[in-house]
Amino acid sequence: MKETRRCETCGRFREYDETDRFCLVCGNEGIERACSCGRSFDYALAETGDLFCPGCGRALRGRSAEFE
Repeated sequence: MKETRRCETCGRFREYDETDRFCLVCGNEGIERACSCGRSFDYALAETGDLFCPGCGRALRGRSAEFE
């Protein structure tokens, strides 16, 4: 089963299989299944531009400071 996840490093949203652990775009480990408030990322794939979690308002676009 596929689910939308967000890479903690590069900030990109993609569909992943349950067993996937690495980001398709940057290759880093650590793809989030949901926002820190628990809201799933199912809504995020169709959106562009700035994106905020509808559950808690957290900004979701952008890269981690560690990503070059």
